[in-house]
Amino acid sequence: MSIINNKEVYSTVEFEAWADKKGLNEAEKYLILKYLNKNGKTVEAGTAGGRILLEMKDLGFQYLYGYDYVPEFIEQAKQREASQSISFEVQDATDLSYETSGFEQIIYLQQIVSLIEEEDKRLKALREAYRILKNDGTALFSFLNFESRIKSPFVVYLAYLSMLRRLSGSNRSIQYIPWLKLGGKYNFLALLDRGPYPYWYKIQEAHQILTQVGFKIVAVGSSYQIGQGKMCDDLESLKNQPIAGMLYFVCKK
Repeated sequence: MSIINNKEVYSTVEFEAWADKKGLNEAEKYLILKYLNKNGKTVEAGTAGGRILLEMKDLGFQYLYGYDYVPEFIEQAKQREASQSISFEVQDATDLSYETSGFEQIIYLQQIVSLIEEEDKRLKALREAYRILKNDGTALFSFLNFESRIKSPFVVYLAYLSMLRRLSGSNRSIQYIPWLKLGGKYNFLALLDRGPYPYWYKIQEAHQILTQVGFKIVAVGSSYQIGQGKMCDDLESLKNQPIAGMLYFVCKK
């Protein structure tokens, strides 16, 4: 089977892993309980099988909405939420049908923005996120973190990938990294630099694009900071701290 984009990854080899997944990870639980209001109208982007929203419902959150661009995920989410108290829809993050300023809270975790291949579409998705959020609303974002990759043993593969692209004449940014595992198995085509390619953001870059769209950053950190129980107030405060795992931003409009 030839997989050519991230949408096909999630509708095929990664479908089962995400359709029935349960529970919140440490970062998600920390961010949701610390920064979100249980009575705020909330939408989650890239909901997959509804894992995060189902857990939020159990935690007492009201007025929950979720969307995904994989129709099979939405069908699965609806089946898992028999009471239909959560609204699940098939939508694309780059072109949403939700009304402007329709939500008090938006959740863009699970690195959804990093899974959009084209740079212009990532920007469109963030602009749409900003559009649907109410003034003074809260937004949670997570990104694949390039700095955490270059500080790990993974840097050997990045050096190999960079060399391979130079030899082949490819000008693809090294921040586009092929999936190393698909369906729980090693993706050996990654050694040939075959896509699809999630995009790994640098911290400064993610900060810049969020502020460019109009978001105000109120907290930033990686998985390391969340593990310590404290996000940083701004980028300057994060500069001299360890960086590990995913990158997280809490924003206001």
